[in-house]
Amino acid sequence: MKYIIVIMIIIMNLTILNADEYRIVDSRNSNTLTLQQMAKGLEKYDIIFFGEFHDNATLHQLERELVPLLDTKRELILSLEMFERDVQSDLDAYIEGWLSEDEFLAKSRPWSNYQDDYRPLIEYAKQKKLTVIAANIPRSIAGKMARTGPDFTETLAEEDKKWLPDKIDYPDDGYKKAFLATLEDMHSPMMNNNPDWLYQAQCLKDETMAESIVNALKMKPKARVLHFNGDFHSRNFSGTVSRVQSILPNKKIAVISPSYSENWQTANLTAEEKKSGTYIIYLPLQGGEQ
Repeated sequence: MKYIIVIMIIIMNLTILNADEYRIVDSRNSNTLTLQQMAKGLEKYDIIFFGEFHDNATLHQLERELVPLLDTKRELILSLEMFERDVQSDLDAYIEGWLSEDEFLAKSRPWSNYQDDYRPLIEYAKQKKLTVIAANIPRSIAGKMARTGPDFTETLAEEDKKWLPDKIDYPDDGYKKAFLATLEDMHSPMMNNNPDWLYQAQCLKDETMAESIVNALKMKPKARVLHFNGDFHSRNFSGTVSRVQSILPNKKIAVISPSYSENWQTANLTAEEKKSGTYIIYLPLQGGEQ
């Protein structure tokens, strides 16, 4: 088992994506960068949000390659939307070697793409004993809110209430408009539910992840957090990002946002893309965004 983990770490550090598969652009000056150059630029930030399209293999490979580049002298904390608060103790136990992988997976409700896309991150953290945050609200709680609205807490078991963030705001702003427009564009079956309730469930996830990040930095104020989430949670410095900024205004925050483009190799950043993140990762079209 140790031999397999060592091989995996070597692959994470040595595997380099073909540059033809993506293009990284600094939104502040429109310069095209290598992954190593982006990582160097990220060293001055305290909190980094990596927004992903969950089904894009290139982005997952870039995530795997970025982690070792940021694991330098400053302590690195990994934070993931893909794990939920109520499995934090199981995640900790696995990182520390107190649970076998089979036990960990049986307890932690990993996403269906865990094996290929998130396991390498967790195995690297396990090898290097990095702190990993199970940042998200349990999906059963978010689902209940999406189905029943903001009064959902009245039907929650006391055991479940402890996973809620201390506060939940539902701003009626551009983020809400963008969220509802995205659901309509995707023709999502979730639109059969009350759209406002769906948005409130989205805010519940944002609030929970933000609080999880903030709490981790209260425990380790000198550390750097690298948080992985779906692109919408961090794009335009909205969602989870804006909530962290409101609590920790003095922390320097960077956002990595992906963008599909037909002319991704040569395209100039649009005004919208320039606002969407600190660094933009252009990707060739693959049948649409997620």
